[in-house]
Amino acid sequence: MEHSPIFIVTGADIEPRKERYIEYMLSLHKIFSYGFPVYGVVSEHIKGKDNTPFAQLPFKKLTFIGEGHLDAFNKSPREFISIKCLLDEMQDLDIDDSTFVIKASGRYLILDDSFVSLVQSNQLNPNVNSIIRLCDNDTQQYTFLYALRYKYFKAFYNQGLHMLPNGKNIEQATLEFLHANNLFETTLRVDRLGILTNINGEGAFRIF
Repeated sequence: MEHSPIFIVTGADIEPRKERYIEYMLSLHKIFSYGFPVYGVVSEHIKGKDNTPFAQLPFKKLTFIGEGHLDAFNKSPREFISIKCLLDEMQDLDIDDSTFVIKASGRYLILDDSFVSLVQSNQLNPNVNSIIRLCDNDTQQYTFLYALRYKYFKAFYNQGLHMLPNGKNIEQATLEFLHANNLFETTLRVDRLGILTNINGEGAFRIF
């Protein structure tokens, strides 16, 4: 049974592949350096083409979603469906519900250990169920790096896509889930994640 935090990491095998290969390689090596179990999901995967860095690293479970399977959905539903597919394949694994899941984007590099150390130090604290950074006037939370107990992480994704109607993104829906399930009172809010991002591939690297 897992007692340390675990990582759940998302990625997509899409253009520009060379730039993304570098981003994934740097980010994933940092994630694996913590020594926690790592689970991953890669969408837009071309069958028979396993040169993505995800395929080269020792994931506890790695799920591939084939190219074109998510074409009917935009960014937030794609991420939701991808993680739900991974969780479905993790059902038989012996992971305690109290385990902290650190959800991370496979593209963004964690620059310092402050967030991960905070999660680790609160693994046995029953008064903390999530660790997040708020954004957009506290109406959303960043989802490229946050932590949530495995019990609630599964519950969020078991709701189904109906909780992401047109116009609502996963950043808003995740925060609404915390409020709706009385988890916000046991949520630590941080002002810094220590992660280098390149949101939407715009080339504007920023540290959050």
